[in-house]
Amino acid sequence: DKLPIFYANLLHYRGTIDELGFKRGIHSFVLRMLLEGPKGKSPVEFSRELEQKGLRIKTRAGYAISSFEIDGLSDYFFDSIEESKEIITNPAFREEDFQRLLEQYKASVLLGFQDPEFVITYFSTYLFYRDFEALRTLPDFGLIPDVFKLSFDELKNYYSSVFNRASLKLVVVSNIDLSNKIKELEVLREIPPGEKKNEVKGNIGKFENAYIVDMKIEQAHLRLMVPTIDRRHRDYKALRIANFIIGGSDLSSRLMKRLRIREGLTYGVSSVYNPGIPVDGQIVGANISIQCETEMRKSRKALELIYDELSGIREKGFSEEELADAKSFYKGSLPLRVESYAQVLSMLTEEIVFGLPFFHWEEEVKDVENLKLEEVNQAAFSYFNFDSPFILLVGNA
Repeated sequence: DKLPIFYANLLHYRGTIDELGFKRGIHSFVLRMLLEGPKGKSPVEFSRELEQKGLRIKTRAGYAISSFEIDGLSDYFFDSIEESKEIITNPAFREEDFQRLLEQYKASVLLGFQDPEFVITYFSTYLFYRDFEALRTLPDFGLIPDVFKLSFDELKNYYSSVFNRASLKLVVVSNIDLSNKIKELEVLREIPPGEKKNEVKGNIGKFENAYIVDMKIEQAHLRLMVPTIDRRHRDYKALRIANFIIGGSDLSSRLMKRLRIREGLTYGVSSVYNPGIPVDGQIVGANISIQCETEMRKSRKALELIYDELSGIREKGFSEEELADAKSFYKGSLPLRVESYAQVLSMLTEEIVFGLPFFHWEEEVKDVENLKLEEVNQAAFSYFNFDSPFILLVGNA
């Protein structure tokens, strides 16, 4: 009730896992085409119509759930729902728009492959999930060779046979009291209900070889990844705190203290805990990754030091002071995570897609506060096991 505005996510239960059998990247391309406007309106006319109402609509592709991200003045909330329904069910789908977007995609490929961070993310996704076909592409990018060969007819076929048969959920943060206005949202029920999606199957196995992408850059980019527990596991909070201490807390993390401050090998090293991807009630693909930038000739030394630091942590654990600092950060950062409508919307959407209790973050802070040092040490010992990791190096090899 702070401002007369709204932020909303219209969750569309279709994603890139539904592309199997089609060219990978077709799903995100359909989302781009939708934003060109509905039938009867040019892209300029559609954009002007939204601007006049102070509305913004963006699309975001996901593995299993895509979203229409909408925000604007509360007076035009129901207009935004109508606009969203119109572009989902009655898109213009003009071939000239398709050709223009394809040229834009090609330009983004050229730009992307000049950025080592994009390169390492593109290839680590493709190679880490080598036996997990549904997860091998970046949702908003697809496989480059597939998109280059994408045809307009294939796009329309995917839209009619797969995309436009999705369940929908609406998450709204606003000053609007919707309790007496639910009937005005019945327009969304006119969209055909969802059908069973492709089942996600696969396993992340052990890796025996390192991968190298040759790129003429000064700094080498190193990434290690291992599969781990998902968002609903009982050890989730302990692992999140362990990750914070190991590599998630900038200069105060163990990895930064060792590789940057003590050894001077890198400007940046970090670890990231990805708690998985929600797919039809299951959560798949959870992983821990460690990334580091250093000179190519020092990359082996950096790798050895990462292993040495992880070995020491698994043997000796953390200190009470490190745990206290992590708990303090977690508690202190909570207000900063729910400052804006957009942030609250993101947190609520996480609850919807992961099946969590409403306002789960308040209970999580209490649970983290009650964690014992032995629980966090055990999480580090159990899950930061990099004996057979995926390793990818991008650099002038």
